[in-house]
Amino acid sequence: MSDPDSGASCAAVVLAAGASTRLGQPKQLLRVNSESLLHRVVRLATEAGCAPTFVVLGFDAERMQQELDNSGVKIVFNPDWQSGMGSSLRCGMSAVMKENPLPQKALLLLCDQAKLSAVFLSRLIQGSKERDSRITASSYAGRFGVPAIFDKQFYPELLQIEGDQGARALIQQYQKQATMVDFPEGTVDIDTPEDLATLRAISPE
Repeated sequence: MSDPDSGASCAAVVLAAGASTRLGQPKQLLRVNSESLLHRVVRLATEAGCAPTFVVLGFDAERMQQELDNSGVKIVFNPDWQSGMGSSLRCGMSAVMKENPLPQKALLLLCDQAKLSAVFLSRLIQGSKERDSRITASSYAGRFGVPAIFDKQFYPELLQIEGDQGARALIQQYQKQATMVDFPEGTVDIDTPEDLATLRAISPE
């Protein structure tokens, strides 16, 4: 039986449907320390105590799904993935809202934050509980964003996000109700070949 005070009441939603066009190869399958970024973010969410974990796929979904075999995640396919991140967010949150019992919180994640750790995710979850925050977001480079945890009251609003917007606009809208947790390593993401070269210089395959 799950500990009611653990992260088990917090679902995880991994947005991993994009084609990584600026990078020129699927970032989900990039390997750091012999593990793909997609598999890694799923593992970290599990280690932090999130359940269930939903992974939203789109581009080359079958190949991505093979990377997650036996991981216990719930795969959500976004047929409209080319329209932007908003459609993937809607797919993921729609799946969360169909869960019974309904998860009280949802942690939104991307797979390209290569310096993310289970320790940080656990700190984010703990901060969300201790302060009873409706939104608990990461803070880096003078802004805030994902990973971020949203209370169930925000699920309907997350379903309204469109285009290439993620959850950052919602965090900004409700900034006064949000708790920010410092995550300086959040600036390390992978969007371009230059980003990848920098990452591999500090974290070889």
